[in-house]
Amino acid sequence: MQETLTQIKTADKLFIGMDLHKNTSTLCVKNEAGAEILSQRILTDKNAMKKFIGDIKEKSTELSLVMEPVSQWYYYADLIENLGVDVHLAHPMRVKAIAAARIKTDKIDAGVLADLLRTNLLPEAYFSSVDVRGWKEQCRFRASLLNLRTQVKNKIHAILFKHALRHTFSNLFGKGGMAWMGSLKLKEPFKTNLDKYLLLVDQFTELVLQAEQMIQSTVTHNPQANLLISIPGISFCSALTIMAEIGDINRFNSAKKLQGYAGLVPSTYASGEKQVHGRITKQGSKWLRWIMIEAAYHQERCKKIPGFGSYYLSIKKRRGTKTAAVATARKLLAVVWRLLKDNRPYEVTAPHCWKSGTLAPKLSSI
Repeated sequence: MQETLTQIKTADKLFIGMDLHKNTSTLCVKNEAGAEILSQRILTDKNAMKKFIGDIKEKSTELSLVMEPVSQWYYYADLIENLGVDVHLAHPMRVKAIAAARIKTDKIDAGVLADLLRTNLLPEAYFSSVDVRGWKEQCRFRASLLNLRTQVKNKIHAILFKHALRHTFSNLFGKGGMAWMGSLKLKEPFKTNLDKYLLLVDQFTELVLQAEQMIQSTVTHNPQANLLISIPGISFCSALTIMAEIGDINRFNSAKKLQGYAGLVPSTYASGEKQVHGRITKQGSKWLRWIMIEAAYHQERCKKIPGFGSYYLSIKKRRGTKTAAVATARKLLAVVWRLLKDNRPYEVTAPHCWKSGTLAPKLSSI
């Protein structure tokens, strides 16, 4: 039976499972033997959290807590860690696979998390540093601005389509295209709507430029990110996105592990002597997978410093654009792993296996 906190004797070590929610959170405390010490629902508030942790610390100075990385985890993980608690992050999908239950309540979920932590069976997610989280926010803020600008551009295309207007501009939202749209004589409210949308496009473009300047400043002061921009097709924004998603490169002991984290490895089905490889897994960081595929598409346009353009084009000719992009992204990610591990910039050589007079990426020991 659950004891009250005042009846509990001082314990050597306690484990806390926390089911974090927007308004209230449930915490379950267990000892090393698995006995439930306390289960309580509190307000998701910093003062309530401090009081709860403070009361538990009176019974044990050695506390470990586990939570799932939901929307507020940044704040509360840092808060609880600063209170002297060893904080862990649970991998949501793997926890669900291990501890799926037909009966699901917040109390049961918190208890399961505490048990997994107590028995060293917890599948952990990466607890990124404050700096890495800041990089993620910078990159995703820029991406959100681009998405908003695209939505506005789609509204503009809709207005032009409704009036059967066609253009010959290679870039409708370039200087000439913007001037042309501003001069169109349309009926109201279309004219006013178009002018407002064009104003929004200009404003979002300015905000995107400001965001990119902040990213460039961050990359300039980060030695490892500077290594990445030496790779053809990797811009300042791409470099910081890669750094933000990888975090500490030492948590990946091989390039294949990093490729698997990006979901760029083929799925495998093996039964007996039969083994079938399918499409890429698409598990792990979708942002890392996206930015590497974008960099792969840019390879054929890298002329000044040769990258993987020939590799990309050779696969594209045989297997198509998408397959070529995925294969090239996987190869690029291996280069990223090697550069960060060796702490050296990208190099090109002219191996004997390439045609004379051409340069190719140096891939030895990748």
